[in-house]
Amino acid sequence: MQINKQASLLPGSVSDTLVAGNRILGVMVNPRSRRNKNHLDEITQAVGNCSKTHYRVVDQPGDVSKVLAEFAEKSVNVLAISGGDGTVSRVLTHLFAEKPFAAMPVIAILRGGTANMIAGDVGSPGSVAAALQRLCDWAESGAGQILLQSRPVLRVRTGGDQPDRYGMFFGAGAVVQGIEYTNENIHSRGLKTEFSLGLGMARSMWGIARQDPRFIRPVDIAIGINGHAVAPPESIVMTLVSGLERLFLNMRPYWGEDNGQPLHVTTVRSPATRLIRNLPSLLRGKPNRHLSEDNGYLSYNVESISLDFDGPFTLDGEILHAQVESGPLEISTAGELVFLRV
Repeated sequence: MQINKQASLLPGSVSDTLVAGNRILGVMVNPRSRRNKNHLDEITQAVGNCSKTHYRVVDQPGDVSKVLAEFAEKSVNVLAISGGDGTVSRVLTHLFAEKPFAAMPVIAILRGGTANMIAGDVGSPGSVAAALQRLCDWAESGAGQILLQSRPVLRVRTGGDQPDRYGMFFGAGAVVQGIEYTNENIHSRGLKTEFSLGLGMARSMWGIARQDPRFIRPVDIAIGINGHAVAPPESIVMTLVSGLERLFLNMRPYWGEDNGQPLHVTTVRSPATRLIRNLPSLLRGKPNRHLSEDNGYLSYNVESISLDFDGPFTLDGEILHAQVESGPLEISTAGELVFLRV
């Protein structure tokens, strides 16, 4: 077995345990996720011959907590999740809120959903059945090569009596508008891929630049960084926060200097100069002379950020709502997880 590491903070004990052969695999599949729904028989067949694998279908939201507790009792140390970004976010929320495992398992993300943005950064390539077969073969015999990467998980506190949520990607403004446009105008026509989300985002940004009233919905957001006092509200076209190194379609819209702080933040103020011309540079994280703070574009790394605003936001594709009367929305690091790609 070969193990590649792509993270400076990767615990040595993780790879030592996996090399030693102590690999107990738990597979959790959401049958409602798009790719799982169409290939559930193939997925079941792929895992059927794996003696070291515990396989569970989580058909209802309440099943996640029960299955995680069962996997913890069975000493599972590699947790495979086959579902979309929303499924991954729900599993992470139970992992961090309930802490069923004495030590967090290594996480293997399989592309069972629609956009699969999280899987695009830290998940396994190819179909769910093929990736699961490779994962099972590795768990059984150590065959193949795996890549271990660590990423910070977001903890989102919405204030009031709402429980904390956990995930990998937060967005507000144009990000939400892009998801809404995609759901209403692209997914409804049957195009449900990673490309469709990128197309919806591009259409949203184009609409903002063209002053299309359907898309001109900047949000007044008061931002505080790393526990400092919240600044006066600013009109913001887009805000995103993530620990992922790349988003859908290989986008990496960050260019802040690496200061050792784990969360990437990018904001675009309204009005933003040369938005359409700057869009390719923004999405690649390659700033030019126009992609500057003076022109409304900011990117930086933080330990935590507070956002005080009224309006929708997304956490891993799910649309939620923030309210000023509930207090600032707080985003911080819940901790790092080790992800396995095979």
